[in-house]
Amino acid sequence: MSEPEMSSESNQSNPEPTKNEAYNLANAPVNCVEAEVVRLSQCSVNQVTAESIDFNNGVIQTAHGQNINVRNSGVLISSSNAINFTNGGIGVASSNEATVNGNVGMLISQSATLGEGQTGLVVSREVHGGKIKAVIMIAGDTHAPVETVVDQRSVALFGLAAGMALGLVMSLFRLIKVR
Repeated sequence: MSEPEMSSESNQSNPEPTKNEAYNLANAPVNCVEAEVVRLSQCSVNQVTAESIDFNNGVIQTAHGQNINVRNSGVLISSSNAINFTNGGIGVASSNEATVNGNVGMLISQSATLGEGQTGLVVSREVHGGKIKAVIMIAGDTHAPVETVVDQRSVALFGLAAGMALGLVMSLFRLIKVR
């Protein structure tokens, strides 16, 4: 494993501690990074907070920033103004503008452009893209073909089956309790 490449520049005119202006890191595990611009490659990071995050080949647990660009990586939780995600997986993403070509567990955005990949839950005002595969999608405007696993009929059948199962379980508990 090679030595981590780190460079940081700080504002010397202000004597109080401030966050770094730039932070570059490669091939190293990191707990927490806070800077104006963060560029990471082949790292595992617990938390990143920055105006701009550029991440390649690694894993981030939590990412917060204005602009997040992720390639070939995994992110558990991200919140941003704009996220561009290519290949890999995101657990939960919250963003005003999201461009995703990969797998997402839950995406909440104002405008989403979805490409190759699958999504669990999409909640967005606008959705654009190619063929979208989603378990559940709630969108104001959809400008793409959508393939959903859960439709209105499936939800109705699930509700009916869940109600019947709950009624049966409650009846069994009542019978057992009486004896």
